[in-house]
Amino acid sequence: MLELEKMASRHLTGANYVTSINGMVHPDRIMTDHDFLYILDGSWEIMEENQRYQLKSDDLLILCAGRHHFGETLCNPGNRHMYLHVSPTKRESLFAMDKGESMFPCPTLIHCQNHLKVRDYFHQIISCYWLKDQERENRLTLLFNLMLCEVAEIITGSHREKAKDAMVEEILYRIRITPQSFLSLSDIAKDYFICGRTLNNRFKAVYGKTFQACQMEIHLDMVRQYLLSHPHCKLHEAAINFGFYDEFHLSKAFKAQFGLSPSHYKKSTNSTYET
Repeated sequence: MLELEKMASRHLTGANYVTSINGMVHPDRIMTDHDFLYILDGSWEIMEENQRYQLKSDDLLILCAGRHHFGETLCNPGNRHMYLHVSPTKRESLFAMDKGESMFPCPTLIHCQNHLKVRDYFHQIISCYWLKDQERENRLTLLFNLMLCEVAEIITGSHREKAKDAMVEEILYRIRITPQSFLSLSDIAKDYFICGRTLNNRFKAVYGKTFQACQMEIHLDMVRQYLLSHPHCKLHEAAINFGFYDEFHLSKAFKAQFGLSPSHYKKSTNSTYET
């Protein structure tokens, strides 16, 4: 277990992809940097001090700076993995003696099979590492800290992560970036080569609600935020912005969700701000 610092300035000293055609043994070394190793395809056994770790695809291994790590056996032929070498922050180097909210305990081995955003950030970080522009360090720090946020969420909310469905999360993302219209269940199901019933069952398994119910909830939450930030907007403008037929359709759905009509909600929030 090591302590990592979120939202800190970071310096990456190495980032790359490795494909081992014939298999390889992990180097025997003590590094001054943290070694983040992500398995893309295959398996590998790696030691840190006296602890043995068995890695498989979409596992992340974080080898702490200053500790002895090594391998005793070859990884599988054709093994593909990514690595990041990251200098520890000052607080990490002091073993987090001044622990605070920005520090979090992190296990050495993290299973990311149900949280593939970590893998996506790895790809982005490696791509950014090879850029040659003046904003490179800022981009690397930002991307690395975003990845750490995902890692921290896996650790602190592992019971929730097990229930996540990559397809469902991707569809929710599509809903959020197209708030001006409602997506069709049949069209979305067709995009993923499944039937509408199966799609609804997958949403229910994760969120306890159908696709349509989740989509409506997202749109109405966006409407509520819009009304808070634009208290003088016309209701038909909010309806158009968030995919409702008209203000009557919006008002009915809003009241069913929040117990107040949009107009009464605006009045209640306005009076709250005034007082």
